[in-house]
Amino acid sequence: MLARLADRLILCPTCEPLDVDGKLRCAVDFGGGALELWNPQGRELPAGEADLYILKFGGAGSRAERATEHPAEAWPELQSEVWAVNPPGYGGSPGRATLRVLAAAADAAYDAVACRAGDRPILVTGNSLGTAYALSVASRKPVAGMILRNPVPLRQMILGRHGWWSFYLGAAMIAMQTPRELDSVANAARCRSPAVFLASQRDRVVPPRFQQLVMTAYAGDKRVLNLADADHADPLAEHEVEQYRRMLDWLRECALNRHPSRE
Repeated sequence: MLARLADRLILCPTCEPLDVDGKLRCAVDFGGGALELWNPQGRELPAGEADLYILKFGGAGSRAERATEHPAEAWPELQSEVWAVNPPGYGGSPGRATLRVLAAAADAAYDAVACRAGDRPILVTGNSLGTAYALSVASRKPVAGMILRNPVPLRQMILGRHGWWSFYLGAAMIAMQTPRELDSVANAARCRSPAVFLASQRDRVVPPRFQQLVMTAYAGDKRVLNLADADHADPLAEHEVEQYRRMLDWLRECALNRHPSRE
């Protein structure tokens, strides 16, 4: 029951069909079913021929069908292949939406992309809850770089946001249902990949004090862009776009230098 409460508190799955507008679908074997990945570019390159592969994990209410090509468009000189993931219970990925399978589903998506990539670099991105999947993968698998917006430490945020109404006992019991594989603070301390963090400073979903726990723990080289006036999903201000572009240039160089044969 407590695990179901944690799922309901955090996850916002939807399954209705969406207009995919020429995007490409791929199904990956997972748990006796098929995990759904979407390519927003609408095309696959021959396996191993892209300069860079990008794996994207969205937030609690996101759908892979809505994913954009970002950050591939920031590096037009590179041949990039982008894949976004629908976890179980989202879109066409069968099964129940539950925190217990998210880390394993993220691993399956990474392994499918890695099979295509061969020795080419893989960049992982995450937004909000998707940062927990991304950090889980990057703490255990080869990742050339990361882009993480509004990283969320699930246990700490459940306690901090919901503990007051239960004298922290009920919230603590629910927080303990979040799998250890999704402990973003612990995973961040094990990551060594270069990373760009985007932190919305007026975020009402993941307040900055919780984001800071993950960013402080992150062990790899990092660049942090604080979005001074942004709420959770607000776009970057004009002056922030230029700062972000410079950080993406830095990340590109770091990612390719970790795989010098790709230069």
